[in-house]
Amino acid sequence: MLHAAPSLVRDGYETADHRADERPDLLLRGLRAYTSTGVVGQPSLASAQKGAALLDAFESQFTRRLDELRKPIP
Repeated sequence: MLHAAPSLVRDGYETADHRADERPDLLLRGLRAYTSTGVVGQPSLASAQKGAALLDAFESQFTRRLDELRKPIP
């Protein structure tokens, strides 16, 4: 988000880390059972540069797979 849409990132993300490593009922109870803020993880480690690198990697992987799907079937 810091790379693609920084205006959507709330102030204070740098101090919003919340560990919830054990989430056995996540699919049943949803994220609210584990956090009131909607944050699980360590957003303080985020940066626009990391986001750009991640999006580049996703694009590269997706493009390769799409190219495979476009190949004619023998």
